[in-house]
Amino acid sequence: MPDLLGATNPVPSYEAPNVKITPPTPGGDTNIQNVVDPDRVTRPDGSEGQQGSGDAANSFGTRFDSNFMTFVQRLRGAQDLPEVFLNVLQGQTVEVSSGIRSGFTEEMSQFLEFIRMDEGQLLSFLQNQVQSGSRFTGALFQMLRNAYNGTTSDLTKNDILLFVRRFGDYSSTEHIEDNLLRMTEEMTEALPGKWSSELTQVLAKLENGVSAGDREGNLKLLREQVFPLVSKYVSLTHDHGLARNLLSAMTLDVARYENSSEEGLLQAFRHLASSEVLPKEIANLPDRELLRMLKETDFYKASESNTFADRMAHVTHRALQGEDGVNTQDAFHSIMNSLLINESVYMPLQHVMLPLNWNGELMFSEMWIDPNAGQDSRGRRGKEDEGPVQRILIKMDIRSIGAFDVLIQNRSEGVSMLVTCPKSVSEHTPQVTQSLRDILARNGLKVDQVQVAEQHRPLTVSEVFPKLFERMSGVNVKV
Repeated sequence: MPDLLGATNPVPSYEAPNVKITPPTPGGDTNIQNVVDPDRVTRPDGSEGQQGSGDAANSFGTRFDSNFMTFVQRLRGAQDLPEVFLNVLQGQTVEVSSGIRSGFTEEMSQFLEFIRMDEGQLLSFLQNQVQSGSRFTGALFQMLRNAYNGTTSDLTKNDILLFVRRFGDYSSTEHIEDNLLRMTEEMTEALPGKWSSELTQVLAKLENGVSAGDREGNLKLLREQVFPLVSKYVSLTHDHGLARNLLSAMTLDVARYENSSEEGLLQAFRHLASSEVLPKEIANLPDRELLRMLKETDFYKASESNTFADRMAHVTHRALQGEDGVNTQDAFHSIMNSLLINESVYMPLQHVMLPLNWNGELMFSEMWIDPNAGQDSRGRRGKEDEGPVQRILIKMDIRSIGAFDVLIQNRSEGVSMLVTCPKSVSEHTPQVTQSLRDILARNGLKVDQVQVAEQHRPLTVSEVFPKLFERMSGVNVKV
């Protein structure tokens, strides 16, 4: 999930320790320094932070006392995404060629064709994924970050967050409209008889309004026809099933749709500019120039061309509807669960997925990136850090070879890399190590150390990025 101005919920006088990753040794030694045990939740100071009785991470019951504990449980229980996804792709390769199921098969066939790429396409694909996951980038948002961290005024902070929230909704307008149309269509399928017929007529008007860009007219249809109609049906029939759930889910998207207008965005910016947190040349920009600047951000441009996300969503939706059988449905349920965890508000990391069909070889990879690994939750560096620290974890699963973990850390003294790999690769450690050193040097990177070892167990996200557990230092409860 994109980092919202780096705002967190820190505790006064708390400063995270300077964490350095000591990579696992080839013998499977798990004696890793300064790493939180993912099977046992602890506080940053090493003491146990259990809420209630029993070990929170090992507890199977839903945690009603803490959202963070629920996240920890789900993070621990999530299946390995590369392995699950690669199994799905391998199975579908056979099914697509056989042409047995036309509906889901055609969708999957298009997806498989989309991920077939060469070196140039891979670079473009990766850049697009990174940019579309970084919404608040650029000079303007860096100014807002600095202003947010530098001011003591709660009113100014609220003004900054209001503008950022409006920009988030404004840049997601097309996605929100698609959600509203989809949920209204699903309501027509969930309602019986005359209720469905009446809502179908409203849906046709809503589709025309979205095509015409009539935001106010669409909101009027939703408020005065869709909500009253479905609410009346639920009230009269006491049907607390799908239609009611969809109506509840639609409430959030309607609120975001109201919040996403150009007028509201400009008004929020003018109000922010009046607090003098921005340079005059930015604060005095005409409306047209401001909108042009916002539309030229990497996120806005990348989100418009991110067809991978759309195709992925279509495939997942059809699979979860059971169109390809129970096994595929369960697999995509696991994939969706992993994605929701990796994009949750408790993941202060950038997450990128890379499914590839490289010269006929299926591979699935995902990356977690922390560009500020040497900082605590307040953006302060540890005493021993002389410069910025970036940490990247890459997990790969290649059909014909097996699973790889690549841990990269970039510090002022150079790049350190740890690769854990299948035995068939680790047997050629000297050659692999030299090749990796050559690749780093060829790209202008200073090499500190490169280590290649056989993988005895996968690296976990929680041990590579112990900053995840800083959330334990705040008050976090469920209501």
